[in-house]
Amino acid sequence: MNGVIIKQFFDEFYPKDLAYEWDNVGLQVGTLNKELTGILLSLDLTKEVVEEAISQEVNLIIVHHPLVFKPLYNILTDSYKGNLIEKLIKNDIALFVSHTNYDLGHSGMNQVLADLLKLTNQEPLEMMTDSHGIGKIGQVKAMKLDDAITYIKDHLDISHARLITKKNGKTVKTIAISGGSGASHMIEAKRKGADIYLTGDISYHHAHDMLQMGLTALDIGHYAEKHFSKALKKELTNYGVNVPIFESRVDLDPFTFV
Repeated sequence: MNGVIIKQFFDEFYPKDLAYEWDNVGLQVGTLNKELTGILLSLDLTKEVVEEAISQEVNLIIVHHPLVFKPLYNILTDSYKGNLIEKLIKNDIALFVSHTNYDLGHSGMNQVLADLLKLTNQEPLEMMTDSHGIGKIGQVKAMKLDDAITYIKDHLDISHARLITKKNGKTVKTIAISGGSGASHMIEAKRKGADIYLTGDISYHHAHDMLQMGLTALDIGHYAEKHFSKALKKELTNYGVNVPIFESRVDLDPFTFV
């Protein structure tokens, strides 16, 4: 199967023009104009992921987070990124990225997370274009905050989170979520009546802003987006991509809590 089908899939469901201006999505290394031997899906690209791709004998890696955000002025093969690019090229492995275009897609990252939480009455948290929004907001059965935190951690398969609240005994029914770094959408979460807002990478200053506006939030970490690989594998398979598709087994969470 020719790799052009990958471009066709993303052009149809997650086109590049959905991505934020600062983002860098699409093909980053190699070519899709070749016969695919297999695909490895991963949240990020690391040397361990590249080695995994080589061992699986695949010639395409699709990741959520870009290897290259800003233009490269040189490729030094004794640098970390330069070495990754060298390994990809030497092993004829193409690298394709779907980041914020996947976040804003109708069935993309935030839809995946909302469905894992079994949110009902789902709607976009904040509209970014006439027909595409970022994040999701919806309802679950009413439960106390402690129970809601357990529910969230269980359904998103995360072991830890950081709570920001002044109301420890509150009831949670309406949940807003934005995968990745979504603190910039906290005002919309508050405006739409979220009992708790889930996102990652909440800074000290954003946490204070949330407390002052009376918004309870749970920092679920950026790694909560790990469900990217499983979800995308299902979509590609349903689209008719009939080469071996592997989900990376590399643990990419950079944090160890001590």
